[in-house]
Amino acid sequence: MTTQARQIPLNYDRLLKGFVDILSVDSYWGNEDRVVAIIQPRLEEVGVHFKRDKIGNLIGLWPAHGKSSQPIMLNAHMDTVQPTPEMRPVVKEDAVYSDGSSVLGADDKAGVAAIVESVVAVHEAGLEHGPIDLVFTVGEDVGQYGADAFDPNDIESRMGLVLDSGGPVGEVVNQQAGSYSFTATFHGKAAHAGIEAAEGINAIAMMARAVDKMPLGQINERTVSNVGIVSGGQANNICPPEAHITGQARSLNQDELDRQMDAIRRAAEDAAVAFGGRVEYEQSGRFKATQFSEDHPAICLADIAIHASGLKPQHVSTFGGSDAQNFNEKGIETTMLGCGYHNVHSVDEYMPHEALRQLCQVSAQLIINA
Repeated sequence: MTTQARQIPLNYDRLLKGFVDILSVDSYWGNEDRVVAIIQPRLEEVGVHFKRDKIGNLIGLWPAHGKSSQPIMLNAHMDTVQPTPEMRPVVKEDAVYSDGSSVLGADDKAGVAAIVESVVAVHEAGLEHGPIDLVFTVGEDVGQYGADAFDPNDIESRMGLVLDSGGPVGEVVNQQAGSYSFTATFHGKAAHAGIEAAEGINAIAMMARAVDKMPLGQINERTVSNVGIVSGGQANNICPPEAHITGQARSLNQDELDRQMDAIRRAAEDAAVAFGGRVEYEQSGRFKATQFSEDHPAICLADIAIHASGLKPQHVSTFGGSDAQNFNEKGIETTMLGCGYHNVHSVDEYMPHEALRQLCQVSAQLIINA
């Protein structure tokens, strides 16, 4: 990995136009083809070879030019959250805004636009670079569907950088929380609440006892936990025979996450025993906690690119989910980079021009310094 410290000339007018073009199409889950139709021809003009996988991810290989190095993957997702009735970005002097009727979609079309323009800029400058895998995923905001279905054998890279974090440009995520979900169904005994109250076993009371004993909320600076959905009961005069809860825990430390899930399970089981009922408990670990050292190659490359862009790297942790988690689970060691957008997932979303410039410069520096 060599360092090239000079800034790469960027055509901001073209970057902005490309950004606004993809912002102007509704690409909620299932509609990402509208983004593909814009970005694929532009990148094919500079030599990127593309294919689509079964779920719709756009996967490109940009062959090396004058440099022999290990390939890296650059990723951003093409979808947005709703509402997306009509996407009408408004370009103002300081930033690009939503018109208030929909989300802007800078999450994560800022990442998409920055990657596209950085490839074009490096090509136009005639700069040497190693092989670059470009992965534009679908369905991230609705459950990381594209990254979940992604086959790592479709690319050569085993190191990746995801342009999809909400912090300022210059942030590098070196810790990402693991995430487990759980469900518990409590079984009691139905009885008439007026005539045979003593015969019933109240599943809602059982559930309440369990929730009361579960460690929830901000456990410490590394671990959080939540019960998000509760349900149960049939009528006011029936002792409820069944109640149901679902929840999740996240932690930056895998051992703590495992202990947290054990405590939740024990609380459910102890409550069932105390009330003379039973509980069906299930948990699923979607992602394990990920932590990269300061000298991890992905972190080092990100730091080099950020420094070369005239910024100072900041290493941060996140409890949020991203496609990076799937890539890490699949053996592609991947970090996330801050994109600089604001008020994401809302109609007040906006993307400052300066952040867009910085993000594109960082992406270009990743390409030439890999």
